[in-house]
Amino acid sequence: MKRHQRLGLTQTALLAVLLSLPVQAQTAAEAPAAPPAEPAAAATPQTAPLQPPASILPDPDKQKFFLTLTEAIDVAQRQNHDILLAEERIRDARLQITETGAQGLPQLSATASYGRQDPVTAGQATNVSSGGAAGGGLTDNPQFAAFLGTASVNTFQSNVTLSQTLFAGFRIVDAVRLANVNVDMMLQALRQTRQNVAFRVTNAYFNALRAWQVVQIEEEALAQAREQIRAAEVRIKAGTGVKLDLLQAQSQMLQIQQRLSQSVNAYEKAKMQLNQVMGRETDYPVLLNNYATVAAYQLDEAQSLQTALENRADLRQIRLQKEISEMNAVIQGRTLWPTISAQIRYSLQDNAVVNGNSANIQNLNYGLNMNWPIFDGLAAQSKVQRAENSAQQAQINLNQKQQQVILDVRQAYMDVDEVLEREQLALAGVELAKENLRVARISYREGVGVMLDVITAQNNLQQAQNNLVTARFDLNIRRAALYQALGLDIIDQLR
Repeated sequence: MKRHQRLGLTQTALLAVLLSLPVQAQTAAEAPAAPPAEPAAAATPQTAPLQPPASILPDPDKQKFFLTLTEAIDVAQRQNHDILLAEERIRDARLQITETGAQGLPQLSATASYGRQDPVTAGQATNVSSGGAAGGGLTDNPQFAAFLGTASVNTFQSNVTLSQTLFAGFRIVDAVRLANVNVDMMLQALRQTRQNVAFRVTNAYFNALRAWQVVQIEEEALAQAREQIRAAEVRIKAGTGVKLDLLQAQSQMLQIQQRLSQSVNAYEKAKMQLNQVMGRETDYPVLLNNYATVAAYQLDEAQSLQTALENRADLRQIRLQKEISEMNAVIQGRTLWPTISAQIRYSLQDNAVVNGNSANIQNLNYGLNMNWPIFDGLAAQSKVQRAENSAQQAQINLNQKQQQVILDVRQAYMDVDEVLEREQLALAGVELAKENLRVARISYREGVGVMLDVITAQNNLQQAQNNLVTARFDLNIRRAALYQALGLDIIDQLR
């Protein structure tokens, strides 16, 4: 009886051991392996510290190509061909001032000449004054022999003349004033050219920046499309999804990839256009400033109109052109006035006969000249009338340009207001599209929605983001156009 009891205990213990073996084996399998024994210190290899991935390291090569909008305008204004040509015209206009003013300064000139006379044939003349005997008399005179051409003669002549215009009917003074006004007009032309170049660079810069932001939106949409594919595959594996959802998500990803390729191409073209406007090589690397903006203008419309009428470079050019025409009419009216000038002339003439004597003559002449064109066939009167007509045309152009400036300013204000309203609507559209996408994803995850609703919501969000990017791009361009209409420098309004 006791033996059977011991056998029962033994079987019970054995069964307990057998039941515990799988658990111990599983526990041993799940337990982490013991760390290996550390090698000796002498055998420890020296390894370099781990480096972060290259994708998150700063790229010094890219940083040197970073370009702000202000720097882009500076580069363009140094290298643009239109600006360089305008600067050369200013230099030419300033040289005209010197050239015109020189007419009222003393004029000093010197001339010199040298000549030699050699006889072709030599003959002997008879000296009639000495009774026919050769040797003395008139024929032996070197100067008479030079006159007859029978002797070699060296001739030297020099003249020094000093002249001064005393009175020219104020035409020289008026011409100098006219040349100075012409310089002012060239300076305004340069200013207008600089402003036009700055606006073109601003437009090209924001166009490239807009293309870059569209690329970012497309890349974000592509990542979302891949997530939709993953979600569809998970639901299919779980037996709760359909093949159509996966096909729709894959089709959406292909469409986004195509748009992304087009957006990248547009971005590269926009950078090439920016480099071309700046006067650089079209393939020059560029890294744009994503935070570039044009500051808002603070004055009201009435003050802005006054600012534009005073600052616009094209208006100033027309005013100066009118002033030039009026001054030209005055100058042409004085062409019949007398001109008085004084002159002093020193002359030296020396005739030296070879193997003979020389004749030296020196003179100093003084003179006072007056030229008075009494009648020129009414040519001067016609020139005056033409100049007055040009001044009247300039006044008409000025009135027309002033009306155009007022129209430009008012339209620029209307454009800015319209874009500001469109930007607010675009912001609201983005928020609404995000909420619709969130609801569509929750519905699809809970099994009450379909993939097509998610794809439609995602496309609507992408379109809303593009509308917001376009509105902000248009806002910066419209503000730049407003400063252009006001005659202000855009480079002073950037932030």
